[in-house]
Amino acid sequence: MKYTLIIPCGGIGERVGAEIPKQYIEVHGKSILNWTLSKFKNFDNIHQLLIPADDNYIEEIEASIPIEFKDIYEITPHGKTRFNSIYNSIKHISPESDYVMIHDAVRPFVTHNLIEKLMTAVQKYNGVVPYLHPTDTIKAIDNDKKETYIYETIDREVLASVQTPQIFEKNLYVKAYEYSNRNRFKGTDDSSILEYSKFLPKLIIGEMQNLKITTEIDIEIAKIVFKK
Repeated sequence: MKYTLIIPCGGIGERVGAEIPKQYIEVHGKSILNWTLSKFKNFDNIHQLLIPADDNYIEEIEASIPIEFKDIYEITPHGKTRFNSIYNSIKHISPESDYVMIHDAVRPFVTHNLIEKLMTAVQKYNGVVPYLHPTDTIKAIDNDKKETYIYETIDREVLASVQTPQIFEKNLYVKAYEYSNRNRFKGTDDSSILEYSKFLPKLIIGEMQNLKITTEIDIEIAKIVFKK
């Protein structure tokens, strides 16, 4: 089975407060993008890497590509939204690919075991998404009040906090994006695009450590985790 890996790099990372997008911030001499890509470099069945990205950061991207991906990567145009960026990359997906795997550029803590588990599961379910149950108590807010009040407490067992990588059978994935584009539905992640086309992906337990770098604190965590 062959996989196309898509790593969207269009985000600007405002909450980190850096001068450059967070995926290009260096941690111990390597960009976060490089740390992320390195988690996938030992999978021989990944035969194509697509990176939707801003042309202003071509140099940073090229410097972040592990040698294992040097001959199979392609930078594709990014759009105004994550949906547009990935939709732009769809026409570049190799006809030889069986599955499409999408991973956040700023989730560098993903493990080999989780990736392997998802790659195995997608062959049975055609679409898989890693998730965790929220650990905090979740409250719904009464928006009709002028001040913020609790409306109700929501059962955490019926909630899923989703992660990446998310993996889908290629034809299913492409058709879902084309359907969403025709109907101007943008979604918030890839699984929501599949849901909109009436396909419900299989949820697979993810990992607590598979954090998404969002704030300055997350950068400090990365410095500790990747300390040589």
